[in-house]
Parts: sequence; structure tokens; C-alpha cells
Amino acid sequence: MHFVTRSIARFLSLILLVGLGVNAASAVETPYIVADIDSGKVLAARNAHQDWYPASVTKLMSAYVVFKAIRDRRISLASQIVVSRHALNEQPSKMGFKVGTVIDLDNALKMMLVHSANDIAMAIAETVGGSESGFVAMMNAEAARLGMTNTHFINPNGLPGEGQFTSARDLALLARALWIEFPERRQLYGITAIRSGKRVLKSANSLLERYPGSSGMKTGFICASGFNVVATASRDGHTLVAVVLGASTAKERAELTARLMNQSFGSLALTGNRPTLASFRGASPVEGAINMRDDICNRKDRGEHEAENAAAPNLPSALMPRVKLMEPVVVSTIGVRNPDGSIKPAAVAEAEDEAAAIAAAAAKQEKKQKGKAAKAKAGKKAADKKTVAKPVAKPARKSDDKPVKAKASTKPKIELGVPFDSTDVAPLPDSALAISQ
Repeated sequence: MHFVTRSIARFLSLILLVGLGVNAASAVETPYIVADIDSGKVLAARNAHQDWYPASVTKLMSAYVVFKAIRDRRISLASQIVVSRHALNEQPSKMGFKVGTVIDLDNALKMMLVHSANDIAMAIAETVGGSESGFVAMMNAEAARLGMTNTHFINPNGLPGEGQFTSARDLALLARALWIEFPERRQLYGITAIRSGKRVLKSANSLLERYPGSSGMKTGFICASGFNVVATASRDGHTLVAVVLGASTAKERAELTARLMNQSFGSLALTGNRPTLASFRGASPVEGAINMRDDICNRKDRGEHEAENAAAPNLPSALMPRVKLMEPVVVSTIGVRNPDGSIKPAAVAEAEDEAAAIAAAAAKQEKKQKGKAAKAKAGKKAADKKTVAKPVAKPARKSDDKPVKAKASTKPKIELGVPFDSTDVAPLPDSALAISQ
């Protein structure tokens, strides 16, 4: 009977979508769920079973697989992660280290979870799983074991791809498992920024610095998903997990999460039967993951670190003024692997890179100076030709004795500057307009 009722409801929702001529993204309100981590009881939910693109919250499952491998002593935080060509080719956000760069797992996890580095997530996957496909198989096996019935992964970092989907309920289930099974890793989710060399890379989770009691977790953004977040916060001895999917902006994502947290902390004392995350199951109201690309990426300002606009008029913000909680956590690499398998220390590799950059800059400057000198020489020759005296002929006169106008001399052709040097490439983006976080 339940199946029949659900089928009729889904059929009617499809009729409604077609009849009204609206897209699925506008028909399904922003999915969310809030649950008490200790009891697993659901405190608030809306469209919590709707299939959705996870974006970079995918990395929470990648972290779960890694933490389990550490617990099983198959790897350790000192295990070496090597950046492959395949990993480096992943789209931003990324660290952008050269192929062969070696990082210990401890630093790699911070890069993946704080900066949401897609290249490092791939490097971790290839090392822990033997290959990307091997690691993804481990991810899906863990999702099935945890009871994530509306989830399937196709990569370890959440970059766009068909066949990758999840739901708010499933992500809350995963977050609870991470929190309860691996308490020793909780501090990773609360790091607000990392420092890599001269770069400071901030977490996109503004709740850490703007919502009292926030302990972190993970944000995610791609055009198709909108702005996602899995967040935890503690108050008066209780810890809640909130999942918000498909918000229109990073500010809206943070505001809605904060309001849901406030309301749910307030409802903890209320009596009544509540489902647990394990028993709270259902089907996606609209079949398939909803693609928000047209709604999200046609906007001028988008991305994880977009400017935070003011709250809606007459609606006080649920967020506090930003408070700096900590200094950036320093992350580093071990070095670069040589063809013979040995590792060139990071300091040596950096010194060589700096020397190569200086040499390249000097060569470019020398080329530029030679070009200027050649141009100056050509200009001097042209000037010398003009100074050679030529006999001035008397103007011929017609019968009416009117002078004949001399023919105007042709202007010299303007020499354009040196064309764009194709070796000048833009630096890897660390920001904002990165496709994923």
C-alpha cells in the first residue's frame, strides 16, 4: 500500500511539473535535515530523500574510507601520497603541486578537507585504493554498509559527472558515522584555514567563524548542485548535524543552516516520537538528481568564497559577526620523487624551482632588451636616412605660373610590440570561481 501511495504521489508531482511548466529545481524546495548525533533522532527535515549532486561533500566519504583504512592499520598518517598526472589534471579547487610531489597523509587530509583540493583527493584515492576505480568501489561499499540507500559515487572529489548522487538523509547518516566512529579526527573539520608556503587557503565553511558552537564538517559547490553543506554544532551537551543542499548562495546556505540549528536545539526538549536516521527512509520526490546549473551559474558572482551579501530586509541574521578562531594550520610536502624512486627534499626542490624561475625571468628580460636594442637600431637607421640631403628641385609652373603641390611622403609603418609569450600562463586559481570546493 505504501509503495502504491508513493507511486501515485510521484506521478502527481510529475503531472504538476509538466502542467505548470516549471523546472524541477524550483518545484523542489531546498532539501535539508537536522538530527541529534547521539540518539540519531531526526529533528527537522524537508525533501531529505531527494537525489542531489553531492559536490565536494563527497570528500566526507573519501575521508571515511581513509579513516577506516588507518584504523585497520593498512595505512598511517605518515603514509606517502604521490601526485600523479591524473591527479594534477583534476579541475580546481586544487593545490597544483607538480607530478611526483610526495605528501604525507596527515597533510594531504588537511588539504583535501580544508581547501577541498580535488587533485589531492584523487592522489589519496589512487594511493589508498590502488586506483581511482578501486577507491570508488570502496566508497560505494561503505555507503551501502552504512545504509545510504540514495547514494552512489563515481569519483573521490565530487567533480561533476552523471551517476553521482546522494541525499540529505544519507549525508547526515555519513556525518554521524564519522563523528561517532572516529572521534580522534574531529579536529580536522574545524580547521578554518591552511598555509602552504606563501599561500593562505581559507575554508569555505563560514559557520566555523560565525556560528557559536560550530565544529565544522564540509561544504560543497558545483553549478549543478548549488551550495551544499554538512555541518555540526554543539550546545548544552548536545551535538547536532545539519545538512542543507542546493542553496542559491553561500550566504543563504549559512543562514538556513544556522536557523535550522537554532530551532532544533530549541526542540530537543519536546516530547514525541521521532524517527531515527536509520529508520528514516524514502524515495526521491522527483526522480533523478536535480540540475541547478541554469539557476546558479548564470549569476555573475558565484563560488564558494563569493561576497557575503546582507541578510534579507527585516530579517535579522542568525549568524554572528565573524570571529577569528585560529591561525592557519601550516601544511607542507615531503619532496618530489625522482625517476629512481628516491625523494628530493622539498627544500631542495623548491630551491631548484626558484632558480629555474629566476633563470626563465632573466632569459625573458634579455630577450626583451635585445628586442628593444634591435628596434632602437632600426630607428636610428631610419633617422640617418632622413638626414641625407637631397637636391631641392624648383617647382614646375604651368602656363598660369601657379606652383605644383609636392606629393605627400608615405608615413613609416608602425612596428607592433613583441607578441604574447605563450609560456606566460596564469597561476592555478585558489578561489572563488573554482568549479568545486
